[in-house]
Amino acid sequence: MSTSNTAFALQEADNYIDYETFLSESFDANKYADSIIHDGGDAQTALSKLAFSIASIDKQIQNEVAANYDTLLGQVRGIRELEIVLSTVQSNITELKSSLNRLAGKIRDPYEQLSNYTIQLEHLHQTADLLRRLHRFVVLVRRLETQLDRDIAAAALTIHEIGTIARESDFEGIDIVTQEQEFLENARKQIKDQANAQLRDGVTNQNQSKMAAGLQVLYNMKAMETTVQSLVTTVLDDLTSQIRYAVDMSSLQKQMRESSSGPAVRRVNNEPTFGNQGQWQQAMWKRMEELFRAMSDGCIQIYALEKVLEIKKDSFSQVSYLEEVLKTMDATSLVSRFWRLLSSNFEKELREATKTSGFLRNTFVSEYEKLERLLQEFLSRVALHNGVSLAEFSQR
Repeated sequence: MSTSNTAFALQEADNYIDYETFLSESFDANKYADSIIHDGGDAQTALSKLAFSIASIDKQIQNEVAANYDTLLGQVRGIRELEIVLSTVQSNITELKSSLNRLAGKIRDPYEQLSNYTIQLEHLHQTADLLRRLHRFVVLVRRLETQLDRDIAAAALTIHEIGTIARESDFEGIDIVTQEQEFLENARKQIKDQANAQLRDGVTNQNQSKMAAGLQVLYNMKAMETTVQSLVTTVLDDLTSQIRYAVDMSSLQKQMRESSSGPAVRRVNNEPTFGNQGQWQQAMWKRMEELFRAMSDGCIQIYALEKVLEIKKDSFSQVSYLEEVLKTMDATSLVSRFWRLLSSNFEKELREATKTSGFLRNTFVSEYEKLERLLQEFLSRVALHNGVSLAEFSQR
């Protein structure tokens, strides 16, 4: 049979073969066989038909191979050459992997050693730094032992540096540091107590040398600002308490009762009777005189303290101690702040006292000249201490 006849015969056979059923992705041989039986078909006929179809497909494949023999043969040669190339590439890849493994081994060991050396070096640096700080700590402690009884200002610098080193270093568990803690706490307390005593004594007795010495020690300890602020607050609180006491009718009534030989007669709200108002006024004005003297002393103390603070300067920056103090108090002048708070407290206490006591209100109104005289004497004392006239002082 010729090739053309064979092709025609195959095309005719294709008309009787159901390719679509067998090409479906969901084809199931069991279901196909079951459908043939269910439809009442002859199994033998179905098998013959399948055998015919298989033979037809085999014949078509043979014809296709025969028709494209040269092309297929060339592709086979190409595949063989490709297999050789792939084999060579695979061999080269294997050798490359082996080389990379050897190279990784050569790099990994030095890298691990270098990492270990880096960690060791870092630890050595940390240890050296800790030892350096520890040596400095020991040197400063020994220096402090000799300075405590000789130079308290130098001792203040030393104790501050020791504290800085201790805060910036991890000395936990180091016996030599632990053993010195009690000594350092006692030394710090001793230095601060002496400095505070010098400062307060200097302020109380108007001794500028003692004030300067105390401020220097506190400045070296970085505790000057808070101490000065506390001192000013204490003076202000004491004067406020004295203001409150001077116009306190309850304590005045008690004082008059204790000083009187006869029975104490009073009306409600601790007010005096008409007959003993003179004695009560005399006692009240005595209190006011003592109050204004105390207020003038307090103002003079703050003036003197501000002068010393203005004179004392940091040896490196040349910034005055006063500037450092005012930064923490948010004020432009220590004295002006003190005056403002004192006058505010004085006004507040007198207003509240006269609001509840008709005796005080009538006394201050009827004898206003005495209050004005006390105020003038108070201002004159403060002005005299500052070396200026009352007129000049009042303009400040």
